[in-house]
Amino acid sequence: MKRLFILISILAISCNKDETGVQTDKNSINLVTGINFRQDIDGTVLKLGNPNVLVNNKFLLYPNPANESVYILAEENVTDVWFVSANPEKIYQEINFNNVLSTNLYNEQSIISNSNFSISGQTSNSFKMNIGTLAKGYYKVFVKIGGKLYWDNLYKYENQGSNEEQFSKINDFWK
Repeated sequence: MKRLFILISILAISCNKDETGVQTDKNSINLVTGINFRQDIDGTVLKLGNPNVLVNNKFLLYPNPANESVYILAEENVTDVWFVSANPEKIYQEINFNNVLSTNLYNEQSIISNSNFSISGQTSNSFKMNIGTLAKGYYKVFVKIGGKLYWDNLYKYENQGSNEEQFSKINDFWK
């Protein structure tokens, strides 16, 4: 009996998450596999990781990363916006998300129930949102345009430490 206990203890200690083969589903609403950094409308985009986003040239979210405010600029009117807290994982880096993601991948009720922040009833294609109350971290930002859902990944930072230090940490993570 004592040997069985020792064997079970050794097995339990030697296993870790990576060895279990459990991996976040590529369609998880809370998964961020990369991010597109952009300071303004016309700025250069810095792609880190393999962003699991579905923008389809329908909207632009900037600046990214953001601290207090973000802007949305769209071709058509945006009616709703949701920020869903997400976890960055360096998985699915070889997947072509253009072939996997679609506007009907997530249902609106699932987005609403996972949302940390939302704006409803918009009828504009250009607006500013104050996100200062959101916690530091990654978010999937969902927008509803023409009855369809699109999304981008956002990193929200706080004014602790220099922006260069924060960017270096993010950049190092996605290397």
